[in-house]
Amino acid sequence: MVLKMSLTGMRKCRKSEKSSNKKKGSGMKNLAFLPFALLFLALGLIVQPAAAQPQQEDFKPEDMTTFIIQVPHGVEENGIAVGGSTLSAYLFFESYYDGNMNVTMEFGLPEGFVLHEPSVHTFSLQTEYDDWYRLVEFYIPPDTPCGTYTITSKAVIEVEGTKHTIVRTTQLKVALKEEVADEVSVSQIIIPSDEDGYGDPSHPSNTLVVQETSPALKKLLKVTDLKTEKEDLISTFMGIELTNTGNSTIPVMVTYDILDTKTGEPVKAFKPDIMGMNADTVCYATVTLSPGSNSLISLPLYISQDALGGDYLLRVKVKLTGSDWIAVTKDQKITAISRRWGPIVTTFTASLLGLTALGFFFSRPGKIMDRFKTRNLVLIALFGTVSFTVINLPMTILWELSHAIFGPFSFLFTGLFNEILLYMLIASLVVLIPKPGVISLFMMVRFLLGGFITGSFTPITFITLSVNAIMLELMLYAGGITGKNPAPDNRFRMGILCGFADMVGGYVSFSVWMVLYRLFYSDWYIAANILIDGFLYTFIGTWFGISLGNRLKKVAE
Repeated sequence: MVLKMSLTGMRKCRKSEKSSNKKKGSGMKNLAFLPFALLFLALGLIVQPAAAQPQQEDFKPEDMTTFIIQVPHGVEENGIAVGGSTLSAYLFFESYYDGNMNVTMEFGLPEGFVLHEPSVHTFSLQTEYDDWYRLVEFYIPPDTPCGTYTITSKAVIEVEGTKHTIVRTTQLKVALKEEVADEVSVSQIIIPSDEDGYGDPSHPSNTLVVQETSPALKKLLKVTDLKTEKEDLISTFMGIELTNTGNSTIPVMVTYDILDTKTGEPVKAFKPDIMGMNADTVCYATVTLSPGSNSLISLPLYISQDALGGDYLLRVKVKLTGSDWIAVTKDQKITAISRRWGPIVTTFTASLLGLTALGFFFSRPGKIMDRFKTRNLVLIALFGTVSFTVINLPMTILWELSHAIFGPFSFLFTGLFNEILLYMLIASLVVLIPKPGVISLFMMVRFLLGGFITGSFTPITFITLSVNAIMLELMLYAGGITGKNPAPDNRFRMGILCGFADMVGGYVSFSVWMVLYRLFYSDWYIAANILIDGFLYTFIGTWFGISLGNRLKKVAE
């Protein structure tokens, strides 16, 4: 019995053990689902409030849009107008909202103003930085009372069913014409000028350069029934300085006419049709004058080949924007400078003369050089080297410096080197070697040294040196200074001859500069250079050069 009981007890114990293990496995499975349950609970807490209560950032119209009104166009505030004007108001609207935006804009004018188009405009902006603008024309009747008027523009913005309103206002002053005329003035006219309106120092003031066709060429074209190309136009600029002494912003349009001084009619040659457009629509500029300001503008000026040289009247007209009324008129006399055929012919003749002399030298170099002894050639080369050392090299530095300090009168300083020192060497060399050709060889040495050392192989240098050498050779030979019976000791005669020869060379130099580099010199400036630099300084240098030559001659003997 004891044995049976124990076995039975053992069976009971196993059953209870199985039951315990089954309950334990069931609890472990429930714990495995716990993290998933917590995750779903957290997602529910996050999503449920957003779904139940959707929230958006508040739309702020002032931060999400740009709304501008200008009356008239270009004037932010405090504009001015006169009765009888047709103005354009500028409306601009831009969206910074990344989405659809419907806008209804209403433009309101004071009583008595006449609007030329609908006052309400509706448009839609689709995305960020999308914009809309419009020029709205309106009319101010001539009998409108003077005063300050308020112009209003209202924009109603609809975004996702919600409407917002923005209102913009600006002031427009309707003034008497006399009041505007007293506030605006043309303080200065600069002609010719660069494209920014500033003066052009390379041309005389109040002048225009026209390319007038040669009379001989006109006759040739008439006989042969040929035509020149008339589309080629010269263009320059004029600067116009405007002043606004008032307290309002004044928009103006500036134009001009070039009138015949006798008839007072516009000269069509200075307002040609360009690309099929009428001349009156080409040469004008619009500018907005701020209160108490000066403004410099530039206007293009076109010159056809039909333009003739002479005196003309330049008339600048300032109109208030939106009105044909001319507020300001300023007249200024100008001179059209036609093409000077004298410098052209002089340059052509001098070039031909220089090339002929060069060809003559290279055609018979042996005969020319055999006329001089070896010591003469050495002496010529020595004088040429000295002239290059004491004249050409210093002037490469002092030339620009003298122009910066003395301006147009720099020739009074540069002439000390280019004329007095130069002709001291030339005169002393002629005293030592009174033979034809000595000056030409001297000039050739200067030209070669200057070209190889300073790189001055230029057409101007060649033409001026060759003409100067030829004129000196001819005049000194004709005056008996060189030749079979030379008389180089006559200071007065040699000074006069060298002075006249250098005057001719100076005029040729100016002509070459004007033709090849399109420079223009006043007549007084050319005359002063030729008389002082060309004759007086040359005469002084020759006078002292003869004394130097006689002393060197005694040393050589």
